[in-house]
Amino acid sequence: MKLVIEGRAGKRICDWESFALLRDNVQHYIEGGAPSARFSAMHEIEQAVDEGERIVDASRLRGEVLRAWTALWKVPLEEAAISLRTRALMTGSAEPAPCRGTAPAQQVGWALPVQGPSACPVPRAAQSFIRAILALTTAVVDGEQLRIKCLMRGEVLKRKRAELQGPPVG
Repeated sequence: MKLVIEGRAGKRICDWESFALLRDNVQHYIEGGAPSARFSAMHEIEQAVDEGERIVDASRLRGEVLRAWTALWKVPLEEAAISLRTRALMTGSAEPAPCRGTAPAQQVGWALPVQGPSACPVPRAAQSFIRAILALTTAVVDGEQLRIKCLMRGEVLKRKRAELQGPPVG
């Protein structure tokens, strides 16, 4: 999947996987396993995956990304976490996980959404998303917004739901 991020400064496309890696590790290492208001803009982007589009406060998201980048720099991919939500999306679930939570990926034996050397810091592995946000918010002003669109998730959901329903009877 791809995220299309549009704002006053232009438009960037990044990998959903890099966003998911950063968000999951924010939730695990900074927020204690559950989403909090401290990273509300980042968690709002999750809704773009479900609904196709979301509007977020640009300066708030920039601040959250910078805090995450700093706080997670010492976390290598070998210690990275994954959320139940990301795991559900990666395995093709038609619906988001029914509950929230994170776990160290290596401990539960799940692949991360982004691959790389085990010693690679999480923010470096999530650079597609981080670079897109920082580029679009370099000269951000209060009240500015970013439109986040998720490409492909809606189509994936339609196919999965059709598979679950089975062939038409008739």
